[in-house]
Amino acid sequence: MWPVLLVAVYPILYFYANNISELSLVFLEKPLCFSVAISVSLVFLLYRICGNKEKSSLVVTGLVFVFFSYGHLSKYLNNKLFIPLPGGMVLGPDKILLPIVFLMGGFFVYKTLRTKSDLSGLMSFINIVFFLLFLTSVATIFINEIKKNRGDGDFAKVELGRQESSVETPDVYHIILDGYARNDILKDLYDYDNGEFVADLDKMGFFVAKKARTNYIHTYLSLPSTFYMSYLDFLPEKYGRNPVNGSVAKNMMLDNLVTKKFKSFGYKTINFVSSWEGTNENYLADVIFNEKKTFKMLGINIPTSESNMVFLQTTLLSPLIQEAWEDALRRNTLSVFEKMPDVAYLGGPKYVLAHIMAPHPPYVFTEDGGVVNEAILTNADEGVERRPYYLNQLKFITKQATIMIEKIMNNSKKPPIIILQADHGPASTLGRRDDWKSNYSQEAVRERSGILYAVFLPDGNYEEFSKTMTPINTYGLLFNKYFGENNDLLPDRTYYTSYDEIYGFYDVTDMLNQLDDEAVELPGKQ
Repeated sequence: MWPVLLVAVYPILYFYANNISELSLVFLEKPLCFSVAISVSLVFLLYRICGNKEKSSLVVTGLVFVFFSYGHLSKYLNNKLFIPLPGGMVLGPDKILLPIVFLMGGFFVYKTLRTKSDLSGLMSFINIVFFLLFLTSVATIFINEIKKNRGDGDFAKVELGRQESSVETPDVYHIILDGYARNDILKDLYDYDNGEFVADLDKMGFFVAKKARTNYIHTYLSLPSTFYMSYLDFLPEKYGRNPVNGSVAKNMMLDNLVTKKFKSFGYKTINFVSSWEGTNENYLADVIFNEKKTFKMLGINIPTSESNMVFLQTTLLSPLIQEAWEDALRRNTLSVFEKMPDVAYLGGPKYVLAHIMAPHPPYVFTEDGGVVNEAILTNADEGVERRPYYLNQLKFITKQATIMIEKIMNNSKKPPIIILQADHGPASTLGRRDDWKSNYSQEAVRERSGILYAVFLPDGNYEEFSKTMTPINTYGLLFNKYFGENNDLLPDRTYYTSYDEIYGFYDVTDMLNQLDDEAVELPGKQ
């Protein structure tokens, strides 16, 4: 029985240990319970059939090992195992690999149940190997959890008393389109002119920063800096450039300064839940709009979180989740566009946040909103070859965002403040996370840092907003203008950060300034 238990828990612990900076211990609860319960049940069921404990344990151990290993093998063979078919169709790798795995698995079960050999030595060997692997993962988790908890949650805590504004202030909508590129980036790298959208925003009275950049090129840094109105220099100073606890920045979003300020101004705070941990159902808000964020598989409701997505794709369930998960992702995105305009009918001053996880991958929308049959459910940009999918999703999201904003403005009794921005740009040039170091270039950083940034103010006075805006000063300007505050504005800087050093901040502002200046001077880039 012990080998079964060890094989049932080790892959889950291994996954957690290798992603510990981005996960909490809560992640382990359901996978461990399901894995152990199902594995033990299979052993007892098989024992009742064959009457041999060692054979039952060995069969289940092998099947569980295959279950947790299949996704890794399929991913490795993704570009290696395929069969071209007539008409440009391609077969593989799952359609080739699955039959092989099931045939080999069936043969393994048959031979194990039929063998007359003594299996105790083999079982002892498996037991020792997986026990050592189990101990390694447990030790890694234990040590790193201690390190995480030492400094967890001691970032800038701000308590505000209730403040009354002397004037009637407008509703505020903050719409984040994750990974939405700046128009000149789309022209240069994607051969697409998004000028119609920019013109539509201009007609509606928006200010569009034509050369806007993010302050940090990752969501988990970009949004906390915006919502704390400050740079995050303390992170590498306190936690190091590549800390065990990479969740500190994300946790800043859950209890951020901007939302606290709006609460102190007497605003009702509203959040449209996203799948990212910093803007999910734990976000500090009075009202939560949470579309059913699950999909059903084998009779079990599974949350559509990023961690679940990545983990399940390492298992034998990876070929099965495609359609169900794609439907859930589409449904969650469309529900925001559908429901957000109706928030305008709620009484009292409102602060509304919607972090829409698109056009960022996974790419689940065609240009007209149809299903992407060959969708790849990954949250990482897949390289230059994936640009057409990104562009199609961007075009659809653009149409929906335009309609939604028009409805918000029409439904509002008085003109609201609307912030429309991306947290960062796409990363097609940088490619997959493992390839960032080898694919690094100035143009890649420019693509990732150039963002959509537009603001609508009721009085139409944008003299303090510049074409090179970064999000860090958004709320400082708004609080000064509409709430009588006197916030100091910060210089617009952009920092590059790799996945190898998540708090390793490299100032690339001057380089990007030079690249943008050179781009403006080229014919046709005005």
